Amino acid sequence: MKNLYTKVGVAVVTLLLLTTSMNAGAKGKGIEMAIAEVKEIPVINPVPFYIGGGPLWGRYGGCDGKCKYIDVTYGALLRAGYEHNEYLGIEGRVLGTVYKEDPLGGETFRHAGLFLKPSMPLSEDFNMYGLLGYAWTRTFTGGNHNLPIINDNGFSAGIGLEYDLSDRDDDKEDGGVYDREFDGQADQENGWGLFVDFQRLLIKSNVPNMDVIGFGLTYDF
Repeated sequence: MKNLYTKVGVAVVTLLLLTTSMNAGAKGKGIEMAIAEVKEIPVINPVPFYIGGGPLWGRYGGCDGKCKYIDVTYGALLRAGYEHNEYLGIEGRVLGTVYKEDPLGGETFRHAGLFLKPSMPLSEDFNMYGLLGYAWTRTFTGGNHNLPIINDNGFSAGIGLEYDLSDRDDDKEDGGVYDREFDGQADQENGWGLFVDFQRLLIKSNVPNMDVIGFGLTYDF
């Protein structure tokens, strides 16, 4: 009888040890599987800089008895900027025109300036912005009606719209997050965008009106 009890005891202890070992192994595998299933969340790490450019249309105005714009010209615009947040940035831009609508008496000009860029996100895709800054502007011929040749510095201003072309849905599907609070709005996320703006090149009482409308592509880094 004693031997029987001993055998039963040994069998019970062995069974308990096997059960404990199997449970421990299962728990270990469960933990390993759980760790394996944890995915690293991709962080989108843009820098607050952008560049852009495109064609532009310009006009040089003066009075010929009816006080209307006289010369129309065409050229290109380059822009580069820094976005401090969704409401404020700094932009530098240069532009020039080479093609004159009137090849015999038309006007061309060059322009470069540095601007404060207040912005207002209108939606996830659209951003409205202003340009307030100091710039240099030069004309070359005086145009059709011998207006004064301008080579001057002063206040310049403009207004524009930006449209975001980047796909935030892909970022969401991948679980990605931007590392800045203001990214993912308007034209400030990493990727391509479109812009169009109007600018008065030099705002002074003693110079003719010089305006441009530019449009093109931007890329946010």
